Amino acid sequence: MKQIRNLLKLLIAAILLAGMFAACEGPMGPRGYQGEPGDPGPGSVVNWEGFKEGIVCASCHNPDYDTTYFVWARKYQWALSKHSFGGDYARNAAPCSGCHTTEGFIQIYMGRTLTDQVNASPPGCFACHSPHSRADFSLRTTDPVTVMSAVAGVPDLVFDYGKGNLCVSCHKTRELSPMPDPTKTASTDTIVITNSRWYPHYGVNGQMLAGTGGFEFQGVTYNNSFHTGSDVIKQEGCPICHMAEPNAGTGFGGGHTMLLSYSGTHGEAQELLTGCNLTGCHSGNLTSLDYKDGQTITEELLDSLHTLLINKGWLTSSGLVNVPLKIAPEYTAGALFNYFFVEHDMSLGVHNTYYTHQLLETSIDALNEEE
Repeated sequence: MKQIRNLLKLLIAAILLAGMFAACEGPMGPRGYQGEPGDPGPGSVVNWEGFKEGIVCASCHNPDYDTTYFVWARKYQWALSKHSFGGDYARNAAPCSGCHTTEGFIQIYMGRTLTDQVNASPPGCFACHSPHSRADFSLRTTDPVTVMSAVAGVPDLVFDYGKGNLCVSCHKTRELSPMPDPTKTASTDTIVITNSRWYPHYGVNGQMLAGTGGFEFQGVTYNNSFHTGSDVIKQEGCPICHMAEPNAGTGFGGGHTMLLSYSGTHGEAQELLTGCNLTGCHSGNLTSLDYKDGQTITEELLDSLHTLLINKGWLTSSGLVNVPLKIAPEYTAGALFNYFFVEHDMSLGVHNTYYTHQLLETSIDALNEEE
């Protein structure tokens, strides 16, 4: 009985003590600021950027208002672009996912660790824009881009061409090993290539436009075309030509298709020259625009160099390097490098005609001199 009384005393004391603390508690303070959203985990970017305070979805997603921003029009243009069907977003493992997928590109931009993207999408709207977090369609970034050099002794390029900087975030070269060296001219200087894809990837466009990044043989002064130093192009970059608007009724080119050559409404070949006509460029004087002749010369030089490389056994019939490949003197490997550099630019010299032709001509000369 005594034990029961003692237990009751302890229970009453505990209740009274709890009441004392409760009586001392003041009113609840104001709610604190919303913390940053946590990492949703690998493979997800849904909550990474959040939404701008006060954003109203219907400002864009409203059929009576949407045409102000031409969102759907841009979507259908994009569907015709290589970003949509030619970007090979199946290359969704890190580090390729950083440029081949929207999800990977956002990871890089957000400063996060690049990961595999199993549920990937091709580079689309949200790669270049972040409308929900910004409430507009401004570009994610136009900061200058450092492009890695793939030739020994050549410094990295700081590419700074306005809006084109976003393009060159991906359209740039990658690391190459071993790097060809223009100074290795002795007969005993040797380079051994073991990778059948020994080339600086496909994104050489930024370097080609800027007039650097190719293998420049010693003793030669390489020149650049008008595009390299044009004030208009340096200010606006790639979009000034690739994203210009075509005339109505001619089919879909430019814009978010980014196509300069496209099929017209009746299947006829069309070329978008709107960017060429701008003040400070060709200004409508297209009679002096001989880019087709320049492209023809590029094709002829590429064919000649290709034949030399095949005859030397350096290239396979499928266009890959015939590995393992030992080249001496080492500097002549620059001809193989330049073949890929020009071919992968894909403009056939339009980006930088003078530089393109000189790279090919000096490569052919170097191989012929070593015969």
